[in-house]
Amino acid sequence: MTDVVHLVVGPDRHGVVRWARDIAAALGAPVVRAGTPDDVDPTSPGRGPLHVHVTDRLFGRDATAAADRFVELVRELGVPVGATLHDIPQPSDGAAYGRRAAAYLRIAGACRGLVVSSRHERSLLREAGWTGPDPDVIPLALTSPPRGVVRPPSIDREIGVFGFIYPGKGHDEVVEATAHLDPDVGVVAIGSPSPGHDDLVDDLRRRADRLGRRFRVTGFVEDEALHATLAAVAVPVAHHRHISASGSIPTWIAAGRRPLAPHGRYIDEFADRSPGVLTTYADEDLVGALRSALAEPTRTWLGDVDVRPSWDDVVTMHREVFARWAA
Repeated sequence: MTDVVHLVVGPDRHGVVRWARDIAAALGAPVVRAGTPDDVDPTSPGRGPLHVHVTDRLFGRDATAAADRFVELVRELGVPVGATLHDIPQPSDGAAYGRRAAAYLRIAGACRGLVVSSRHERSLLREAGWTGPDPDVIPLALTSPPRGVVRPPSIDREIGVFGFIYPGKGHDEVVEATAHLDPDVGVVAIGSPSPGHDDLVDDLRRRADRLGRRFRVTGFVEDEALHATLAAVAVPVAHHRHISASGSIPTWIAAGRRPLAPHGRYIDEFADRSPGVLTTYADEDLVGALRSALAEPTRTWLGDVDVRPSWDDVVTMHREVFARWAA
């Protein structure tokens, strides 16, 4: 079949962009890069089928504008377009849910083929009103940590939350949980604020100060320093209760860590698919989960657990999907 060109839109550091580039590289697929949708030359991908990774924030100032621009771009390109949809709308979006749901339905309707990263996301799309064919589910690939990863001999008693800082990611709940832990336990946010959310850092610092706890933000960590940074925390936690697919959890796993994550439709799906890579807990038992992990640090390290799906698995899934819609 003709190679599917991957159109990758957005800034290099965005999580969706990083995943899009990584999967295109794993597939050995041709790539067309554009910083914004308006930078796309409709003639640059050629006349063959095209795949694009989509989240509304990469395509417009709001969800409605993103859908407008995406649908217009598909029309301009004039070739079969498939999409992997990220950040599927869900009721926890609050007042934005209706607008985001309507936008994603328009985006999905403009595509020849659809991919999502979990069965949970497929359900969210249905719950948002999608009545077309079921999207294909291709989970995010997991990278096995190097064999024999050794826990550093000295680790600060810090709880680590990895990824961009934005509302609902769980930073605030983790900071509040430290009030019930030993007084030397602090929190480190590994990453930088999402655009427009710098105020959250000030709020988190105020919360930590009120509790008498250490709190720091690393800022964006370059790839070459990331695994060492993730290895240096006492407890990795992903307390994002409305998660639909996660780039941060696979990164913890690739660094040899077994992060804590609260039960939910996506986390339970993830844990079933790759047993032993997460420590799961009831949402209301964050403090208990943190206390147990601090008492038994070995529980936060993976050892020789088999992680699935591998990159080879995910490449095969993409090739099978493309063979169906891009022929």
